[in-house]
Amino acid sequence: MPLPELTPGLVVRYEYIWARRAEEAETADKDHPACVVATFRRTGGAEDFVIYLPVSHTPPSRDQEGIELSDRAKSRAGLDARRQWILVSECNIDVWPLDVRQVPGRPGCFHYGHLPPAIFKQIRDRFVMRYRAKRVKQVGRSPS
Repeated sequence: MPLPELTPGLVVRYEYIWARRAEEAETADKDHPACVVATFRRTGGAEDFVIYLPVSHTPPSRDQEGIELSDRAKSRAGLDARRQWILVSECNIDVWPLDVRQVPGRPGCFHYGHLPPAIFKQIRDRFVMRYRAKRVKQVGRSPS
């Protein structure tokens, strides 16, 4: 199965490195679902870059901000039914499709699904607000 089309709201399996771990390690302790919140290409560049937000079963800590996903949003995104949050207070920036992994139990499939447009807009807008206020911890993953 080929890689999915790179679009905002796509939820992929990704080797997400948490901001708190970034200084200690160059690899993640495990793969996580992650939401593509934005994509871009540098002027004159040939690579697509992705800004990933982590999806977690663990509620956000006091220094984090997350948006809890509804049952409908989890279902549409292909995630399990347990409580989950998308964190908007940190992100990984990486070259597409580096560090994208196969979804467990689905050989050749690298994505879970897409978030519904309404919840994605809420997540994106909250992330952009924090980003503009310089309140997002960023982990740059790309080699360039």
